[in-house]
Amino acid sequence: MKKRGKDLPESCQRALRERRLILRKLSLILVLVVSMGLVVTGMPEITNPESGSGINSVTVLQVQSQERTIRGIVTDTDNQPMPGVTVQLKGTTIGTLTDASGAYQIRNVPPNSILVVSFIGMTTREIAIGDQTEINVTLSESTLNLDEVVVIGYGTQRRQEVTGAVGSVKEDGFNRGVILSPEQLMQGKVSGVNITTRSGEPGEAQTIVIRGPGSVRTGSGPLYVIDGVPIDNTSNTPSVGSAIGTSGASNPLNFLNPADIASIDVLKDASSTAIYGSRGANGVIMITTKKGTTNEQFNYSSSFSISQVASKLKVLSTQEFIDYTTQYGDPSVLKNSDTDWLDQIYRTAFTQNHNLSFGGGSEKSKYYASISYLDQEGVVEKSEMRRFTGKISAEQKFLNDHVNIKFNLTASHVWNNSPPSGDGGNAHGELFTNALNANPTYPTHNPDGSIYQFPNGLNPIMLLDMFTDFRKTDRVLANIESSVNLFKGLQYKINVAVDRSLSERIGQSKPHNIPDLANNTGRLAQGNVENGNQIIENYLTYALQQSKHKLDLLLGHSYQRFDYQSRGWSINGFSTTEIEPYYNPSIGTTLDIAMNRPSGSATINELQSFFTRANYNFSGRYILTATARMDGSSKFGDNNRYAFFPSFGAAWRLSEEAFLANANAVNNLTLRFGWGLTGNQEIPPKITKAQLSVSTGNAVGYPLDGVNISPGYNFVRIPNKDIRWEVSRQANIGLDFSFFKDRLYGAFDAFDKVSTDILWETTTAIDPITPTGSNWNNYDMKIINRGVELALGFRSDFSETFQWDFGGNISYIYNTVQDLPVSILRTGSLSGPGLTSVQVNGYMNGQPVGTFYILEFLGLDEDGFSIFRDAKPDGIINDDDRVVAGSALPKVQYNLYANVSYKKLGLVLNFNGAAGNKIYNETENAWLTYPIFLAGNNVSKYVLDNTNENPLNSSIPSTRYLYDGDFFRLNNATLSYNLNNTIWNLKNINIYVTGQNLFLITKYPGNDPEVDTPKSSGGFRSYGIDYTSYPKARTYILGVSITF
Repeated sequence: MKKRGKDLPESCQRALRERRLILRKLSLILVLVVSMGLVVTGMPEITNPESGSGINSVTVLQVQSQERTIRGIVTDTDNQPMPGVTVQLKGTTIGTLTDASGAYQIRNVPPNSILVVSFIGMTTREIAIGDQTEINVTLSESTLNLDEVVVIGYGTQRRQEVTGAVGSVKEDGFNRGVILSPEQLMQGKVSGVNITTRSGEPGEAQTIVIRGPGSVRTGSGPLYVIDGVPIDNTSNTPSVGSAIGTSGASNPLNFLNPADIASIDVLKDASSTAIYGSRGANGVIMITTKKGTTNEQFNYSSSFSISQVASKLKVLSTQEFIDYTTQYGDPSVLKNSDTDWLDQIYRTAFTQNHNLSFGGGSEKSKYYASISYLDQEGVVEKSEMRRFTGKISAEQKFLNDHVNIKFNLTASHVWNNSPPSGDGGNAHGELFTNALNANPTYPTHNPDGSIYQFPNGLNPIMLLDMFTDFRKTDRVLANIESSVNLFKGLQYKINVAVDRSLSERIGQSKPHNIPDLANNTGRLAQGNVENGNQIIENYLTYALQQSKHKLDLLLGHSYQRFDYQSRGWSINGFSTTEIEPYYNPSIGTTLDIAMNRPSGSATINELQSFFTRANYNFSGRYILTATARMDGSSKFGDNNRYAFFPSFGAAWRLSEEAFLANANAVNNLTLRFGWGLTGNQEIPPKITKAQLSVSTGNAVGYPLDGVNISPGYNFVRIPNKDIRWEVSRQANIGLDFSFFKDRLYGAFDAFDKVSTDILWETTTAIDPITPTGSNWNNYDMKIINRGVELALGFRSDFSETFQWDFGGNISYIYNTVQDLPVSILRTGSLSGPGLTSVQVNGYMNGQPVGTFYILEFLGLDEDGFSIFRDAKPDGIINDDDRVVAGSALPKVQYNLYANVSYKKLGLVLNFNGAAGNKIYNETENAWLTYPIFLAGNNVSKYVLDNTNENPLNSSIPSTRYLYDGDFFRLNNATLSYNLNNTIWNLKNINIYVTGQNLFLITKYPGNDPEVDTPKSSGGFRSYGIDYTSYPKARTYILGVSITF
């Protein structure tokens, strides 16, 4: 159940309290009037029968006296008494209203009666009385309360007044478990929002795509707005160059403590996102953190968890390897050990998480503060994340509430350690590929205790010892917002914010004498990145309400500056000593120019915006919203710097019309329509300008002045000042509904999103002097996403002690590319022996993004070589025979949930799944083939189904390694027990156990079908390729939350 008001911004909490105060005052007046024996016009006569214990009770249309009497107290979820609540026997006119202390009493109760307790804006409770004589009732705010406030750009709106497609998740609906970042809180909770974890490594980023991808080279992720501050969510992981053997995981949102988040609102369509103009093309995620309230409260929560690898690739056991090698391979590679190499790098991991928060205040002044500590071990050796966070929030009102100042500060320190988890080949020390292929008859160590060195290949234990990669990031986000009430309805606001992060990454490889491993003299590299984001926003709001007319206006200006700096250096040539290079970099001897020269870069980007919004509401039935934003970005040339992004939305509340007045089954029926334009300016900086490379010597040169050759200069990128914004046009029609006293509820949306003026970089433009280089251009191609979304829920209260709520959401998206200026824009680059830079999917006219375009595998011929379909046909197998073989994008995504509570026990289940997509198993293609086995390496069992395969057969990319990506997963299950305030006079104690990733149903033979490794080829993102990567975990958590 939702905590009333605690998830809302403070201004909305104040409005909600005022509403409740008015209702309670009216209820008290009604109680007093009734208690004095007055008659209210239009209602049956009410008498005040004899009452005891000072409780004012009333009986409506008394029936024949019976001896049975019930009494109790009605409170809200904050344990505050609720006066004026209607308490009635179901199917009769016998009832009463609670008094000022929330107490009630009903006499002459017939046997087998059911008590109905109701109040405006609260969930009605029905309770079987049985043999009870005292029934205390807690009412919670209705899940479908249309007065619920959702956060939109530069303000809030009541749910019933929203014209756009907005999904909301409040604190009580968040996922539980080992939650590291805000995206995980809402995974599976909002239709049309696909959230995928890139790997199971601690601190790894999440990829979020709202209503399908709509770009090629520009960013496809949504804009994040935290407490009204649009942030820069670019990865802040510094580079440490090549040959360190690691690929560091980093989620920029890890600086937020999920326990500090009160609600998340997702703006999905253009009518709701256009207020953010050029940053709203991919959706907007509004994160609201917790604030202080008038109720002083301390909360401590702690959890401990155990994690193991959820699914291991099934390679040959030692005995199977011996048997098959003896029969089909080279028996000379067999040794005498029995080693499970995956077990050597995997482990049982432990995580602890502690949060302490406290808040309180008065109507004039409020505060909230929290601290947290997280220590998460990864399921792979030498992987870990530690995080410290602190948060302060304060609010103060002055001058009879005419001036209000709010302050928010979040600070964090995040430390990560990563294993050598690349996948490109032995030169970089890839841990997982070497563990998969390692001969299980090899020992881990020599008799003297030293690490055993393989005759060929790399010992995974040696890789863990050789490489070190750790990162630390300090980040601070602070803003101060002031508002002044100029006169009735008119308010001025200013919001000033600073977002700053400092990241350091250190990579080390020890000196060694391993032939197959790079950097035998050792290497130490360090990279630093500093990100800055400053914003100042000024805006006016005006609210007017007269009779049936309500008008809200917004007019504002925003200026935001982004700065980025990176620096790096490295050194080689370390002698073999007990001292690692990290602890004594001065003993490094090689500062080779090509590999170790210091590097650095710096950019500054600015964004200036003017925006406005008007919202008109007539009689609570007809609602119109119009927004407009003019954005100017320094990333574009002077002639295309500014762009205009309008939107329009309308809503018709049919349930308020007279023709549905007698439709008792209909509680809410609202038809919505929206249309708008948004832009995308998430492109690399300076692409409108020329880029030159500078090198020593006179080998190259360029006439910078157009005449004289300047030695050492060469064109890399040709300038194009005419590039313009990518534009996304989106239309949406939706229907919100609830029936049968809000027991059946949901929303349906259909959308059409078309992205045009697509930006990407090509090498087709030729400089007249230097026949090399590339440039950026807008292309008239289109990326279209059309789809439907359905969210549906059903809930019921069987009794006071048993309630349940079931539901879910499903989305279908039809994605296609049109007017592509080339026959195919290839992406999806593979890696591994013989596969480097081979591309298997991309963009094609009439096909979805991420379409696989590969040879069709038909089997093996009698000589053991691959047979491919001659699609042309011309008797020759080459690239011309590639066929469309499906897309990496799921057509259908769905999520299911179940919430069941019995007395103090609660059970929450969350499922998710997808269908209609393909996955390319690059791990199998590169590392688990029959020729790999014949070279003395371990492979998966199904590889040996083809023992007639010729050792010389090439692992040519084809449909042989393409699989269906359908899956169904129990993502999260939580069983909780609420002790309320039964011990130690605490307000509440909640104990819970949670399981994450508990089971998975899929036909995909790889580690996990939720694949999202964000590799790119030439800057074009890969889709649906299962590279060898860090496995996902199955986790069990025991936690407790104490409120006092």
